[in-house]
Amino acid sequence: MADDLDDIDALEAPFPDTPDAPMDRILECVAVRCESPDVKTFVLRDTARDAPRFAAGQSMLLTLDIDGERVDRTFSIASAPSTVAGDKALELTLKRQPAGRVTRWLHDELSPGMHVRSRYPLGVFRLDAMPQGPLALVSAGSGASPLMSMLRTLARHAPKQDVAWFHAARRVEDILFADEIATLQARMPKLQASVTLSLPGPGWFGLRGRVSRRLIAAAMPDFFTREVYCCGPTSFMDDVRRIHAADGARHARFHVEHFGAPTVSTSPADRAASDADTDTRFDVTLGDKHFTARAGETVLMAASRQQVVISCGCASGICGTCKLHKRSGAVEMHHQGGLSPHDEAKGFILACSSRPLSDLVLDF
Repeated sequence: MADDLDDIDALEAPFPDTPDAPMDRILECVAVRCESPDVKTFVLRDTARDAPRFAAGQSMLLTLDIDGERVDRTFSIASAPSTVAGDKALELTLKRQPAGRVTRWLHDELSPGMHVRSRYPLGVFRLDAMPQGPLALVSAGSGASPLMSMLRTLARHAPKQDVAWFHAARRVEDILFADEIATLQARMPKLQASVTLSLPGPGWFGLRGRVSRRLIAAAMPDFFTREVYCCGPTSFMDDVRRIHAADGARHARFHVEHFGAPTVSTSPADRAASDADTDTRFDVTLGDKHFTARAGETVLMAASRQQVVISCGCASGICGTCKLHKRSGAVEMHHQGGLSPHDEAKGFILACSSRPLSDLVLDF
């Protein structure tokens, strides 16, 4: 990737177009790069002539067949969207997780020439307009991937943008994109980069420790003035958000990416409402399955609790994998772009993002 940036000033061009609606696609693996002993970058090419456009920061759903079982997982796209006609390559930079069935399979099995099913672009965590002020890209672990897509996009189209890159990792060998960040710093005059390690080894003279207000202030004294894009574990993002808010920054300028089960509110008002509705139950019929949902529980939570299987890729309202058709009943639904307005109008819901307000009849 860094080789494409030798003449950064010559790459300035109009900012990439806004993304298309999610589409089901077949991708071919055309290359695999080893970034570290447990991190690989998979270069994928869309086999369709009309490959959809995506925005920096967005993600894709991969549908894999692992030991005869369909498995869906959502991953952030690390490459920058291209404005070059015919350029249909996408990159996923993935760490092999010892307990992660999908990342282990990808590292061990996915090789050039193989094809995988996908759905993209997904998600509302994206940089799809020229920034109007200074940015902070804050990540932990593999959360650096969508932010790298943003940084690569800025390097191509706005190399004079004021950007502060802050990354948290455990050890030196866990730092992602270190060489490329150094290369970009030489070409982007207003790019400042900081890394903190929670388990620094001998010879590390940079920041150390878990993310804190002190560390953020040392790395970015003007953090509260910056629009923030943050990705990492939920606890990490919550800590960074609190630090940003504590310094008087506006809440609307803080963007997060999150894959996983939605966070249940613990505000006093919500706890009181939940306690009052402890005995409330809604009957849910899904095809030939029947289960009950507690007040405040999503359809997916209720189904999982009662061993009713609903395919799910992200559990965050991004990927659209858990789309169901609502034949009757009412729900409260808050998703993150995983369902189009057209599908909503036709009565579809996302199980991960919908809380029953009455008895429901659903089908796949």
